Amino acid sequence: MTEVGEPPETLEEVFRLETLLRLDARAALRGARDLLDSRDHDADSVIYQRLLLVKGAAQARLGETEDGARVMREVKSWAEDHEDTLLLAATHRQLSGLFRRLGDPALMLEHGVNAVDLLGPDASEAVRADHLMALADALGASGSFTESIARYREAALLSDACGDRYLQVANLNNLGYTQWEAGLVTEAVATVERLLAEVEREGQQLLPHYVDTVARAFMSAGRYDEAARVLAPLVQTPDTGEDADGLVSVLLALAEVHRRAGVFDEAQSALDRSYRLAEEYALTGLMIQILQEQAELYAAQARYKDAFETFRDFHLADVELRAVERDSRARTLNAIFEATEARRSSDYFRELSVRDPLTGLHNRRHLDARLTDLLTGVTRADAHLMLGLIDLDHFKRINDTRSHAVGDEVLRRVAGLLQAAAARVPDGLAVRMGGEEFLVLLPGLSGDAGLERMEEIRSDIADYEWGPVTEDLAVTASIGVAEAPRDGTEERTLLAIADRNLYRAKSAGRDQVQGSADVSVG
Repeated sequence: MTEVGEPPETLEEVFRLETLLRLDARAALRGARDLLDSRDHDADSVIYQRLLLVKGAAQARLGETEDGARVMREVKSWAEDHEDTLLLAATHRQLSGLFRRLGDPALMLEHGVNAVDLLGPDASEAVRADHLMALADALGASGSFTESIARYREAALLSDACGDRYLQVANLNNLGYTQWEAGLVTEAVATVERLLAEVEREGQQLLPHYVDTVARAFMSAGRYDEAARVLAPLVQTPDTGEDADGLVSVLLALAEVHRRAGVFDEAQSALDRSYRLAEEYALTGLMIQILQEQAELYAAQARYKDAFETFRDFHLADVELRAVERDSRARTLNAIFEATEARRSSDYFRELSVRDPLTGLHNRRHLDARLTDLLTGVTRADAHLMLGLIDLDHFKRINDTRSHAVGDEVLRRVAGLLQAAAARVPDGLAVRMGGEEFLVLLPGLSGDAGLERMEEIRSDIADYEWGPVTEDLAVTASIGVAEAPRDGTEERTLLAIADRNLYRAKSAGRDQVQGSADVSVG
């Protein structure tokens, strides 16, 4: 749909620049600046803000970090003021990438979560896939490899559905890199082999960061000749400054391949060339990596004195660089976030402390405070509260026969069903108690109405399409119910009664609801 006051060609050009940003930040920045300068735009239009977001994101990727961050912050503020959730989600997606480059996995994850959570039903499959990839990247950077891999698989389904070739290949690359980081060498190799097949089928050339992923996976599997063949085309890149850092990274990878394969002369040749480039173009961070690889190469040749001296130089340079990076990062964060934003970050970490990291549900710590408030309300007024303690049946069988990754995915999906059920009741709450045990609070419900709602929850779990997740292994749940004030008004009492009724549900055959009236539903 064309925005009022903007010609269709402008919309098409903005979309083209947003797509170009994935592959060529420099060209996207030029295009955004040209379009901003060449036409009169309404600064209060979504199109203008989208152009600014392209500009800011491109600047951040090209080293203009503070300027790019300020632009993205302005777009974020505009989107919040105008309640444009799609643009706000896109801004969080780009900010997640910014904090990846700044080396802050916590803020990277915060923005990655927001980028997904803010997407409404109107978001396209391609946008959802892209945002899920950003979240998966953030989870991987935080060390949550199982959750990261699960998100990549979700993104793969969406990118396949929309046929976006860039997203399909990029998702394979990021998945392969995360599997390599997680030590899943066999899985990483299988993924990069699929990546190579996809690129070859399209007749494309591997992007430098794809080459890095493939080479790392092959090296981990001891396939040094194949790693060297993948790296070889990029080694032919001219020694120019525009992509000198990419070439140095490739040369470093090639030096490591040759070292591991015992071809020391070729390893030294690659290192010498990388050193000349890093020195010429002042690539300080890469120079430190070169010193580290040089020390490893000396050690592999039993030149231990040279290895020791080079490693000492590496260590001193690394300490100095980290101090410079800390100062630079502090300045950048100060430029991006003022006191109000710092308070928001503090609020985020407080909220994080009462959330289960796997499912996103609130945890027992939050439950204690919330349940106390609800029970206080019950004792002061003619109010009711239904409490359901939920335990997945035979969950260990899923972990043992399908893998813990599948088990984690089942827990996430059950959490989504419980969250949806709780949201249908004012002030309803779903909590993960631990392991495969959950709890749902349904204020205002009692008696048969409450039991029926708990039965709906049981049915939602049993009737869910689990086939694609568990390879047709059934997932069911038993639910023990307690009710306030009928069963009491103390948290300990209610949880004990719910636990007793849960045991009765399990003993009676599982996949059912048991309340305190000696009746079951299901």
